[in-house]
Amino acid sequence: MPSDPIERLSVDLEVFGIPQTPGMPPMTETYLHVRRRQDGAAESAVLGLPVYEGKPGPAGPAGMIHQGQRTTAELDGLALVLSPAELNYTYRNTDNNSQWIWNGTTFQVYANAYGAQGNRGPAPVMNGGNVTIDGEAQPAPAGVHVDGADGGPYTVSVALPALPPGPPGPPGLAGPIYTSVDVSQTTPPVDGQMLVHSQALGKLVWATPMVPYLEYVVSSESFPDATKNSGDVRHTLLAFEMPAQPFDWEAEILGGVDVFREIGHRIDIEVRLSSDTSGALIGYGRGSDGNGWERLVLNPYSAVPLNPGVPRTSIIPAGVNNSIWVTAIKKGGTTKAWGVRKDFANLRIRVNRVL
Repeated sequence: MPSDPIERLSVDLEVFGIPQTPGMPPMTETYLHVRRRQDGAAESAVLGLPVYEGKPGPAGPAGMIHQGQRTTAELDGLALVLSPAELNYTYRNTDNNSQWIWNGTTFQVYANAYGAQGNRGPAPVMNGGNVTIDGEAQPAPAGVHVDGADGGPYTVSVALPALPPGPPGPPGLAGPIYTSVDVSQTTPPVDGQMLVHSQALGKLVWATPMVPYLEYVVSSESFPDATKNSGDVRHTLLAFEMPAQPFDWEAEILGGVDVFREIGHRIDIEVRLSSDTSGALIGYGRGSDGNGWERLVLNPYSAVPLNPGVPRTSIIPAGVNNSIWVTAIKKGGTTKAWGVRKDFANLRIRVNRVL
């Protein structure tokens, strides 16, 4: 019969949509393509249909919005304040690993939604990598040490190999000279001192600098006019108090005194330290045999040879007060009177520092 099929084929039918953009004329025909093998058996069939973009469908259900982890007590408290606006808010219950989902009015609970947290693994094994400086690899690698019990916390330490010296840095700020290692810290400085080298210590020490000598002058008004009997052999002319100095020192004596003597008599002048009879003799004026007034010039004097560094009794230590005595002594003659006067009498004391 004409309606009977010529052949019946069993095929796999693949349906494809043919995109139709807005404004294109509508397709009025479709096509069906059947592929056959050489033996006549059907292999596949392709049906092409026009496809048009439809209207947006209805909104689907709200997605799950995960809000983190809470305890059971915290979730029970949230159930009192959440509203339909928080639909599908989800939480993980940390007490039992269940999932709590807010359906707009209450929580739906899904037990065992999360697996229990496992134990922490062992500390990681870390190997040191290469060390490079300005792109140049160093011969030794870095060492890495991981310290801490299993589960942590861990402390990672990196040990760098010996690195080559870098370029010199800029000069630093100058350090204070007062605390320098080249300066002896045994005795602190006082006003007016300066640094000098000490060979014994091999360092710089604070010392008072050599300055022009200090000088004290006793004028004639401080000397007496005196007439002495023939039996008097001594008369103190002056006792001058010397103030303490900040260094060891010696006195250099200059000056002069007028004395009166008769023929056969001689008067000398002594200048002593600390005492008019037993102190160190530091100045002397020697008289001559004659008649009338004679000017005796006072010059420095030492009873022993003086050399630098040799101890001597005429040195006054720093910080010690002392006195200088001037005495007239009859050295010759017994029958005649003698005397002194203050006219142009003078005593000049120079303070010389002793090193």
